[in-house]
Amino acid sequence: MSKRKLQLVAVAGLALLAVTCEEVPMTAPAGTTIFLQANPPFVVANGGTSVVTALLTEPAGTLVPDGTVVLFFTDLGRVDAEGKTRNGVARVNFVADSRSGTATVTAYSGGPAPTTPTTTLAAAPFTASARGHSSAIGDVATAATGTGTGSASITIDIGSKLPALVLVTADPPVLSSSRQAAITANVFDQFGNPVQHVPVIFQVAAVGTAPLQEVLSSGGAPQYTDSNGQAFDTLATRSANGTTQKTVTVTATTASGQTNDVSVVVSYSTGR
Repeated sequence: MSKRKLQLVAVAGLALLAVTCEEVPMTAPAGTTIFLQANPPFVVANGGTSVVTALLTEPAGTLVPDGTVVLFFTDLGRVDAEGKTRNGVARVNFVADSRSGTATVTAYSGGPAPTTPTTTLAAAPFTASARGHSSAIGDVATAATGTGTGSASITIDIGSKLPALVLVTADPPVLSSSRQAAITANVFDQFGNPVQHVPVIFQVAAVGTAPLQEVLSSGGAPQYTDSNGQAFDTLATRSANGTTQKTVTVTATTASGQTNDVSVVVSYSTGR
């Protein structure tokens, strides 16, 4: 092979080595323990964001080196593909899409600890045997391997998984000269915060034996809560003026089953 060809082969080999080194990320040692946390652990659908934090501890109990790569995966929504540690901590963003449910976010780095402990020969000073010969064989020492799995998972509730309470109001609560009322469903999570982009289904039913002549403008189609956690519908009556007073109930139900209702009096007696 000519000197020129040898030079080209050497340059190509160095370039391949450099590319290979760049493509192999620095991950945690096998058996590293990962503690995972999401803040907040609940987000609204369609853009809600949670910061996922991973704390990595080596088998020896020390924090992993800065720049250690942690890979992240989720089965719902999206999460940054990887994060790098600083002071043992890696942070990424989880962002919800339009789907509601419970997302499981998993972090990986380093893999699980070996199933069997590794052993090393410990150096030992020369010792005299019974026959006067010397021996350089030391004691066999077991290396610490740790018990970490190199992974951890956490759940984040999204959208329709959030509602814990629904309150329903009617304005006005009595239909007299007016023939319709604005129905509002207020949806809250377990902490009392309004929940947006949650589907709410409104239904109307008669109380007693009076015929149902009231309808909802939604027609039973889902109405989604706004940024204030409110969903709206309109109740209208077809009862003629002067008919006997009656009461109907409007019920609001979220996709996850939270429900509540409000009573509306329909009174079209003459003179009101």
